[in-house]
Amino acid sequence: MKDETRIIIWPVYLDSTKTKSEGRKIPREGSVKAPKLREISQAAKKLGLNPSTEKHKAYPTSWWEGSGRVIVDRKMGKRELLLKLSNLINGSRSKDK
Repeated sequence: MKDETRIIIWPVYLDSTKTKSEGRKIPREGSVKAPKLREISQAAKKLGLNPSTEKHKAYPTSWWEGSGRVIVDRKMGKRELLLKLSNLINGSRSKDK
């Protein structure tokens, strides 16, 4: 049964190295190169979305890559959420340099 209060975030949704047909959901300019589960989870935590990580899950169209996924509370639209997560990850990466 589908849970309408949670959203699944696959790393491919934010990955600038992927095409739209491979699963990227946001524009390439706003996306992140090879996002990690930890980064997505930390960004979701900053947004107060109560993230839970499932490391051994695989995105259905690339089932051979065990990318994992993050499940978060639904507090906004999915596209808006993905853009905010991407911005936070890009911001934290630029601080690390």
